[in-house]
Amino acid sequence: MKKKKRELWSIETIDMTPRVNETDKEEKSKLQRMLNFAIRNKKRIAIATAVCYVLFFVLGLCTTRFYTDENGTRQAYRMSLSDLKLQDDYKVLKEKLTGIRSLLVDITIVDIHLANGDYTTYEASTMYTKILNEQLDVMIPKVGAMNLQDDQEPIRKAIESILTYDLALYLQNISAGLNSGKAETVNSAMLYRDKAFATYEIIESDIRKLTDKLRVNAEEYFKWDLKEAVIKKDSTASLKGSGVQNDE
Repeated sequence: MKKKKRELWSIETIDMTPRVNETDKEEKSKLQRMLNFAIRNKKRIAIATAVCYVLFFVLGLCTTRFYTDENGTRQAYRMSLSDLKLQDDYKVLKEKLTGIRSLLVDITIVDIHLANGDYTTYEASTMYTKILNEQLDVMIPKVGAMNLQDDQEPIRKAIESILTYDLALYLQNISAGLNSGKAETVNSAMLYRDKAFATYEIIESDIRKLTDKLRVNAEEYFKWDLKEAVIKKDSTASLKGSGVQNDE
């Protein structure tokens, strides 16, 4: 029986070329193409980078608040974490103050037309009750839901007071007094009305102090005047004999 010849082999016959993963080839190819693109377009890339930097710088200037210090020097206002929280409080409180202003305008319009005899006691009573139910009762729950820092708690309580007590009791008593014809009930209502305006002045003053801390220019907002706001909403709402002339 013939023995099979063993196949001779040599190390030279072995393919020692390292195998390259196809995925690695693709990645290297992509990197090479990106590198070639960057080299060919380096000027454009440099210009685009410079433009982006300039835009970022200009945007920063536009969003940075400046103020004038006691020496008359214009300074950039640097916001701390505490300032950011205070800014959030200010926005919330300002929104509530705007709502109170709107409420005072609507109430005063009814007051004036009632005083002028434009509304009957029944009509005025109905309007006061409508303001109470549709506006005031909607605003009150939102006051307790305000998420403010402890420092603003006195302002929150003042807002709660003007809505829950002063204005609510005014609307309830004036409506009841007009329906019953009891002068003492109407007089009691007027006391709550006066108290509401006094509370409003406190709220506005305290919120205005926040603008000083934040160095916010809100002069126009705090120039608000009730009489002007009333006339703007209802040009006929001026007390007869008050000397106020409305433009036709």
